[in-house]
Amino acid sequence: MVIDRLRVSLAVAPENLLPHSLGNPDSLFSQVADHLALLIVSGTVATGELVPNEDSIGESLSVSRSVYREAVKFLSAKGLVEARPRSGTRAAPPSHWNLLDPDVLRWTFSVGASDKFIRDLYELRLFIEPNAARLAAERRTPQQAVALRDALTGMTASVPYSDDNIRYDVVFHDTLLDACGNDAIRCLRSVVMTTLMWSLGLQRGKSKEDYASALAMHRRVCEAVEIRDGALAESITRALVHDALVETMQKFHERAAARHLRPAAE
Repeated sequence: MVIDRLRVSLAVAPENLLPHSLGNPDSLFSQVADHLALLIVSGTVATGELVPNEDSIGESLSVSRSVYREAVKFLSAKGLVEARPRSGTRAAPPSHWNLLDPDVLRWTFSVGASDKFIRDLYELRLFIEPNAARLAAERRTPQQAVALRDALTGMTASVPYSDDNIRYDVVFHDTLLDACGNDAIRCLRSVVMTTLMWSLGLQRGKSKEDYASALAMHRRVCEAVEIRDGALAESITRALVHDALVETMQKFHERAAARHLRPAAE
């Protein structure tokens, strides 16, 4: 399951909760790939501009040519850079980026996603998850029903939006996608899980009272899947994702306002 591959940090920042496919995030390769990617995604290196070479990066990271080339190759596979004959390696336009790749999502969230980007991802979730929940109710195995109930039990027993709570919440949604029995939908689980983890990280610090509504809706989804009521599972999941979008945008704007006001306060 996706949860087994997730790198969950104890840090408060939501971007630190996101899945990291680069292996050891502290390795030199990971640091170089992250460094270059963040320069591109943030617009510091604009579309068409040359990507810093290993000598330029060497001011902050001691990097060999082989490590640099591997990092560039990694970013090229994700659509972030283009190698042009006699022109060097340049930043690719956002239209070329693999926006559903979990690393590209992580980098985008890290530098500050736009309202449109967040809404686009939630529209995608609204296409995927309600239909997956309907199929899960119709096709789930007894073992998958137990796994869903176990995840709900973990969510109920843990502190809202704590590390453990977020893990259980991710397992809940991952189990729904797994139980739908559709391999094409399963291929989209990374974008769902990455978006979910980031949005849950934004909610840290909320009370049990604030969490009660979301928990109740998860419980209703679980019960609908258990009784194999596909229409009910679809309807509740649609409402759940919609409410999550509203809460995410509220928290996102609060954090943006706090960052804007912080220099003035200091």
